[in-house]
Amino acid sequence: MNILKKDDLWLGLILGVFGPVAGFLIFYLIKFLPLGQPLAAYLELFKDNSFLVPKIMSLSLLVNGITFYLYTHYRKDETARGILVATLIYAIVIIVFKLK
Repeated sequence: MNILKKDDLWLGLILGVFGPVAGFLIFYLIKFLPLGQPLAAYLELFKDNSFLVPKIMSLSLLVNGITFYLYTHYRKDETARGILVATLIYAIVIIVFKLK
């Protein structure tokens, strides 16, 4: 049985939490790896420029949007609900970062 075909809230939460992490790494692969910058330099950039954190987090959430769309398209509503909850938690964190 393929675990990604399950309709489960916990699966959605897990996908919703790790989706933006994958988006963060995809952004690194597209924008910084071609410039020859190592991952450590990419992470150091965020430590020195905290204003970039909410912007990159917002871009990383696009992965959740795509995943949410796919799960709603295939009528896996509980999994989609978990992805939505995780996305809303990320959105609250982004707002807190922007208000700092």
